[in-house]
Amino acid sequence: MTERTTEPIRHPVLRRIGLGISVALLLGALLVLWRQRDTVIDALAAIAPPAPLPLAMLFGAVFANLVLSGVLFSLLMSRYGTVGRVEMQALIAATTLVNFLPLRPGLFGRVAYHKSVNGIAVTDSAKAIMQGAIVSVIVAAYAALVALLSMQFNLPLWWGVLAPALLCTVLCASAQMRLWSVIVLVRYTEVLVWAVRYYAAFSLLGLDISWDSALGFSCVSVIATMVPLVSNGLGLREWSIGLLSPVLTSHALSLGLTAELINRAAELLVVTAAGLLGMTYLARRTRTISLQRVE
Repeated sequence: MTERTTEPIRHPVLRRIGLGISVALLLGALLVLWRQRDTVIDALAAIAPPAPLPLAMLFGAVFANLVLSGVLFSLLMSRYGTVGRVEMQALIAATTLVNFLPLRPGLFGRVAYHKSVNGIAVTDSAKAIMQGAIVSVIVAAYAALVALLSMQFNLPLWWGVLAPALLCTVLCASAQMRLWSVIVLVRYTEVLVWAVRYYAAFSLLGLDISWDSALGFSCVSVIATMVPLVSNGLGLREWSIGLLSPVLTSHALSLGLTAELINRAAELLVVTAAGLLGMTYLARRTRTISLQRVE
């Protein structure tokens, strides 16, 4: 990445506040786990050795989320300029890793990259990011409603899950609606993949949860991840899943916290590997473009 990628570190007070919130939330979560360590130890014993299928599901779903995010922003940015598919995947991977810092500096880095390398105006990049956030909120709200109706009225989950896919497929017949239909479908698929992550994380602890509960966790996690002050929902996501665990399942708060920490660990491993590869790719690309411009 170029130096511009880290340029937006301009609000030291806000950055410290964000870091403080994240650290406080994480320490609080760890304190709860320590006080209920017997329950946690019994649960962790279920993943030694871990079951291959849930483990593969978890890591595969984390990677799929990263790829789908790249596809989403490729579609959103296609209205404003040209960004290569591999280039966008590398950029999303790199900035997702950087976003673990307070105030999500990866977002600003992505805007700076598009401006300097792709020639896309800052306002256009900002529009794409805002559009992605709006779509995320709408999709998460719909998925949460489906999960709630399924749990409250014992309705089959598949009817609500398939409805957006069918609607978007129909709307794709219209040239005017095609792009936005695909954008919504990609983001909706991301939310469903998040549900797979939670199903797998709880399964690794030897705990059964329903798919509608997993979808509920997914919606909350997507929204928590979007909160700007806490980087990638660090701490906030852990508490959200922990507090909702007794509500959506029969499992204690401490087990929900543990499941989210397992999810977070898998995320960190995948994002770190993909992010470092992405940074390497982008650094080479920016050097090549700089040399071409000099010539």
